Amino acid sequence: MKIRIFFIALILLKTVNGFAIGEHTPAGARSSAMGGASVALPDFWSVCNNQAGTAWQKGISAGLFAENRFLFKEMMAQQIGLVVPCKAGAFGLLVNHFGNSNYNELKAGISYARKFGKYFSMGIQLDYLRIHISEDYGSKNLFSCEIGLMYHSDSHLNIGIQIINPVPIKILTYPPEQLPSIICVGLSYQFSNSLIMTTEAEKDLEHKPVFRAGAEYRFANLVCARIGVSTNPVSFSFGFGLDIRRVKIDIASQYHQALGFSPAITIIYSFIK
Repeated sequence: MKIRIFFIALILLKTVNGFAIGEHTPAGARSSAMGGASVALPDFWSVCNNQAGTAWQKGISAGLFAENRFLFKEMMAQQIGLVVPCKAGAFGLLVNHFGNSNYNELKAGISYARKFGKYFSMGIQLDYLRIHISEDYGSKNLFSCEIGLMYHSDSHLNIGIQIINPVPIKILTYPPEQLPSIICVGLSYQFSNSLIMTTEAEKDLEHKPVFRAGAEYRFANLVCARIGVSTNPVSFSFGFGLDIRRVKIDIASQYHQALGFSPAITIIYSFIK
């Protein structure tokens, strides 16, 4: 019965949101709380959301991210990430797992980013994707890449671009299916030390564009609150963050009118203050 519900949920996702193998899902509870708008936010989870953003990180950091989509345990998503800055740029490592023993996806990526001048950065990531379906279907192994660009100015304006799977990668010959080629473009603006707002648009070759927007307000140096919205389909999100010395804890939830809540949590540890 639970397996049947799981696949029904997958069908609903495909109907309302163009769910596909290799879909783009922004990482981090901060992003989740802000409607998924993250391509122009240079933070730790740029290791997934826009690799160019890791070039602006200071010090080695590691993070864990878990999301329970629509409260189905069969639709758990977990990610671990690592960012290692150096004089020549920044290296990143990302491992993402989604699903259960009946259907699951495993994605691993290694990235490199560096600054070009004072305001620009670029990053590239090489991806390995394994898709597994139980019974007699077996597994499929694929390789792809991602490219990120970012403008990070002194005037508090950030502009980000991420291209995912730029080269078509065939999954199946019949029925024909391939990894979706996706482009995300967005900007963020820091109005003050307390308020940041961000927005972005995402488009692939087959589905309608997705628009996302979010805001973050910091009440003190340790606590902040976040809200967000996304379209196609419409969903709302909220959450908060807590900074405790070298540890950052973010909690969020998205709400879909048909499928319900998707709670998420992130823990990030910085090896320098």
